[in-house]
Amino acid sequence: MKRGFYSKLALSNMKKNRRFYLPRILSEAGLLGGLYIMMTLTGDQRLAESFGGYYLAVFMTIGLVIHALLTVILMFYTNSFLMKQRKREFGLYNVLGMEKRHVGKVLFYESLISSLVSIAGGLLMGTMFYKAASLLICKLLNAEIIAGFYYLTPVTLLRPAGAFLAIDLVIYLINRMSMARMKPVELLKSQSAGEREPKVKWILLVVGILSLGAGYYMSITTMNPLAAISLFFVAVLLVMLGTYCLFVTGSIFVLKCLKNNKKYYYHKNHMPAVSGLLYRMKQNAVGLASIAILATGVLIMISTTVSLYAGMEETLADKYPQHYFLNQKYYAGEEMEEKMLPAEVLKGFVTDAAAHQGLEIQSVQEDHYLEVAYLLKGNEFSEDRSQAGGRDFSKNDMVMAVFLTADQYNALSGEQLELQKDEVAFCPIAMGKAMTYDTLIIAEQQYHLKKQLNWYPIASGMGAVVTTYGFVVSDQQVLDQIYQHQKDTYQSNASEYNNRVTVCFSDMQKMIEKGPALDKEVWDSMRSYVDELGYSDASWNTDSIWDARESLYAMYGTFLFLGILLGLVFVFATAMIIYYKQISEGYEDRERFQIMKKIGMSEKEVKRTINKQILLVFYLPLIVAGIHLAFAFPMLERMLHILLLSKTSLFVICTLIVYGIFAAVYVIIYKATARTYYKIVR
Repeated sequence: MKRGFYSKLALSNMKKNRRFYLPRILSEAGLLGGLYIMMTLTGDQRLAESFGGYYLAVFMTIGLVIHALLTVILMFYTNSFLMKQRKREFGLYNVLGMEKRHVGKVLFYESLISSLVSIAGGLLMGTMFYKAASLLICKLLNAEIIAGFYYLTPVTLLRPAGAFLAIDLVIYLINRMSMARMKPVELLKSQSAGEREPKVKWILLVVGILSLGAGYYMSITTMNPLAAISLFFVAVLLVMLGTYCLFVTGSIFVLKCLKNNKKYYYHKNHMPAVSGLLYRMKQNAVGLASIAILATGVLIMISTTVSLYAGMEETLADKYPQHYFLNQKYYAGEEMEEKMLPAEVLKGFVTDAAAHQGLEIQSVQEDHYLEVAYLLKGNEFSEDRSQAGGRDFSKNDMVMAVFLTADQYNALSGEQLELQKDEVAFCPIAMGKAMTYDTLIIAEQQYHLKKQLNWYPIASGMGAVVTTYGFVVSDQQVLDQIYQHQKDTYQSNASEYNNRVTVCFSDMQKMIEKGPALDKEVWDSMRSYVDELGYSDASWNTDSIWDARESLYAMYGTFLFLGILLGLVFVFATAMIIYYKQISEGYEDRERFQIMKKIGMSEKEVKRTINKQILLVFYLPLIVAGIHLAFAFPMLERMLHILLLSKTSLFVICTLIVYGIFAAVYVIIYKATARTYYKIVR
């Protein structure tokens, strides 16, 4: 044969089949562009060294794994569709005299051209959008924008290109071996090979119901945030298994019920859709289940990340009622014994540093409180005696209790609360509910519940992990009794009193700017003080709203960026699956609909039948995704508490908005692909 024959034939074939090849090339280019962005962000040292950039490598690595898995699945899916359409053509080449090795060369050039165009387009897309991505992430992190195109290096270009070239090579080898094993007659008949009418697989149906029910049950009943994290991926796997099983078997069961309903089935608008879907539902169901799972992933990622980022300032205000915290404890000496810095000394350090930085102090106060872990059963708060050597915060009934004396509470709140020895005031702090009991049992002592408080002046550090309640007791003597009781139970793991100085500043914006310098001055003063005492090895810690703000911007900003990027990839994957499914449905239904037109159905009636098919099946993944999201909401809400979610109501609002936007995009995608389907069958 003439030189260049196979390459020219391959190009000609690709032009004739551009309806199949163009989406495949665009999908691979889009996936490669996303991979390029994630890979480059993972190794971008300038961004990593910027404000809050230390979270980038961790989160982008997680995103990289998810993206790579989705890429492999989607590329093999698109290839399976493409080969199904081309096998008949390859079989015809065999019949016309071309040997399989010659057809293999045509397939090689088609794969090579498609791969090179996709990789070139993907790298171009990735390099173009990476700058926009870096600008967006700097904006989300509240960091200084990094100028230039320093990221354009051979390494950043070759790594994603090599990865996709390897995937394309594996796909070509699989196609080549599959074609080599088939006979020309089989190739000619492969596209039109039908299936027997599927039967309801009852075992698979039961497995699907049980798996889905178990996943939903875990989400609803798991109350502890730590337990929710450990069980979340188990619940996800169960829901995925249940989704695939119920789409494969449950859909057949529903379609058979529709077919058995003679009044519904024997109608010119219903029969084509139900009959056609029934014969091919096994193949369709897997694709539709994949769409439902991808849609659920989009909804979860974007709704959670948006709600966290949107509520960040409110989270800071809630978790940091005071702006700056200095612990009076420090550890020094050969055995690192616990020692105390005088509160007045710490106040002097802060006052001097604030004056030097030009910051006005609104208030300075001393906090003296106790945090204890309890098991809550009804109205009884008791120590976990089975965990005397430590406490298991993954237990659903494990709670934290914060105790203040009435004098301390009044000093912090400005109220005039008076309590007797056998009385307490009570306030839910984090994830807690109001008490309906008149009495509470705390450490085997009964107390009368005098008042339920609406606000508590101490924000517990454990509030993000476990349900937390605040108590006010009458005096220090009662508090000492509670302290000693938990000390006897928990021994070396018992809680100690927290003693700290807290500071509020008048100008929030100025505090954010000058806070780090103030903290450094206070640290230097504390270091000089303990050095004079002869403890050069002393250690202590401070906490501030500006440090928390930086961490939250870094974590939430990176998390939101990853959610947006993966969300777009998932939407893109969903669109590709829908597109190929509509084309596949169109070619399989074209002959059937042509027959129906010949027996008297108008084009309007044919179009109505197509719309009926879409309503019966293709909107189902959107509905299922909404159901999955609703059942996942309780577990997600508890997990987000660990990430300091400000308010559940904000998460609800963000979830509803994201679902509404996604539903609109989903409908647009289906409407667009339905037109392609209609053109084919017409």
